[in-house]
Amino acid sequence: MDLATVLKDFQETHLDTSNYCTIIARRRKILHSACMALSKSYFAWHKLPNIEFVGEMADDYGGPRREFFRLLMVETQNSLGIFEGKPGSLLFSYSQQLLSSNKFYTAGKLIAWSIAHDGPGPRCINRHLFCMMCGQKTSLDDFDVEVFMDEDIKQNIEKVSNCSTPEDLADLKSHLGDWIAGCGIPDIYTATLLDVKRIRGEIVSHFAFHR
Repeated sequence: MDLATVLKDFQETHLDTSNYCTIIARRRKILHSACMALSKSYFAWHKLPNIEFVGEMADDYGGPRREFFRLLMVETQNSLGIFEGKPGSLLFSYSQQLLSSNKFYTAGKLIAWSIAHDGPGPRCINRHLFCMMCGQKTSLDDFDVEVFMDEDIKQNIEKVSNCSTPEDLADLKSHLGDWIAGCGIPDIYTATLLDVKRIRGEIVSHFAFHR
């Protein structure tokens, strides 16, 4: 089945569109409003969200709900700290502090809540990362290393990309061998020039996805 059919079947099986769950939201604090709603003991994700923006008189016939989830996805992208990189091509931040404080889990719940009720997803994740998350093969030859925030990572990947002679490879093994091995590529020390393209791809997948 295609994704739209899967989602429709999920909605028909799990959502209760005959009952409402009222959400009080402040436009300037959309993320806070959503997290507060999720924390309430009476919150029911499967009920149709009835959005009431503070200071605005409007019945929710779908418009306020769509606006709420649109703003929420923007805030999830910009304010939780779980993403980094270039706009429209973001990667996940590597932070054990964010992980231990359940920021990623919270983002997952908010995104799932939005999609389940016909809202958008975050629409900001790097396309290569998205493919890897979905278990699809993707060529990393055109991966833009500028999405990495760490200058050392970008410079080291460039050095691998520019490795074209036996002398370059020997220098790479000497100066970056341990770093490359630490990326999950222990065969760097026996690699030949034919392996350079693969090694670059594996370094990129390490920092963009596996890490």
